[in-house]
Amino acid sequence: MNDKKLSDYDIFLRGQLTVNVPVVLIIIIIGFGLSIHFDVHFKIAMLIGVILGWIYWGLSVKRWIQSAVQKNVDEERLVKIGRKGLFVWSEVL
Repeated sequence: MNDKKLSDYDIFLRGQLTVNVPVVLIIIIIGFGLSIHFDVHFKIAMLIGVILGWIYWGLSVKRWIQSAVQKNVDEERLVKIGRKGLFVWSEVL
């Protein structure tokens, strides 16, 4: 097992790369893809993208939390980092 302590930046960056960046890409790609290639109204296409992005966010933020907990990151520290990175809003992990 790796005993290297993760910095706040490492935890934050992993969250951004595994949670927020893919969510934004899902919203943009689905929204524009549906509206351009399948002639879906843009607002409806974006709504579908947001819904799919939200579903992905729900799954990926749980994986981010589990990964950090497995690496012995304190829950209070994780909540603090999660709020700054817009991953979590409450203290219930």
